[in-house]
Amino acid sequence: MYSIKAITLLTGLPAETLRAWERRYAGISPARSDNGRRLYSQQELEKLTLLAELTRNGHTISKIAGLDCEALRALQQRAQSSHKDSSHPLLDRIIGALMDYRIDRCEQLLKRALVASEPLEYARDILLPALKKVGELWHEEKLSIAQEHMFTCCVNRIVLSMANNLQHASTNNPAMLFATPSGEPHECGILLSCLLAAVQQYRCFFLGSSLPGKDIVEASRHLQADIIVIGLVKTPPEPATIEQLQVVTAATETASPTIWIGGDGAEYWHRHSPSPNCELITDIDHFYSKAQQWMLLDK
Repeated sequence: MYSIKAITLLTGLPAETLRAWERRYAGISPARSDNGRRLYSQQELEKLTLLAELTRNGHTISKIAGLDCEALRALQQRAQSSHKDSSHPLLDRIIGALMDYRIDRCEQLLKRALVASEPLEYARDILLPALKKVGELWHEEKLSIAQEHMFTCCVNRIVLSMANNLQHASTNNPAMLFATPSGEPHECGILLSCLLAAVQQYRCFFLGSSLPGKDIVEASRHLQADIIVIGLVKTPPEPATIEQLQVVTAATETASPTIWIGGDGAEYWHRHSPSPNCELITDIDHFYSKAQQWMLLDK
């Protein structure tokens, strides 16, 4: 359970706003402790986080307060899809430089955006759209495999360098391990998640893509990871990928660490083969918010 102070820290909503919403709208009713203090559940935290974002983006609280989390997430996703249609002004310049094989210029532009942006904005609004656009151009045969690989290596270099610089050596901070199972080559999602975890002072261990399940489990045990972050993009996942993911989930059924799993393939897997010790991460904002919550609870 979360106190009202914790909720204000996690959502950015002032305590006065929380109390006003509770008085006016039946959809928000925290429990009370023995001494009368408000106590918010995990589900109420998620709902308030969604309400905070949606009201900041122009939605009226009176019209959305009664919606459940699923309906609020649908509203959020529609807003994000609309936002994606208006690309960052640097995106065309980055892609143009890549088309001309000017990877030095790509790196310069990406670093300029890094300096000018908050980490979440940088990951969500610049890196993800750029990586997606590069992938689309490769599928359309407008970019070569060499260009796609050069750009991916450039992003990896920038992100991992920043994540390493942000990390603190303290063993008291919780640890996250990032990997994809065998047969899943896409590592962009776990790479950006690693950056956002490092920003929040997690100890981060980036293993990369296409690892056997037993190796992920063994690394997690030796590195004492609190959370294993798994990326699945292929939809549906390859049978070998599912098999190796099951090795990881089976090894963590009765003990830590927790498993967070994200990506389009993760949503497919979660619908068809859900595991009680795996938590589905719906998008990068969800990951960032959940990491904040975990860090607060850990302290």
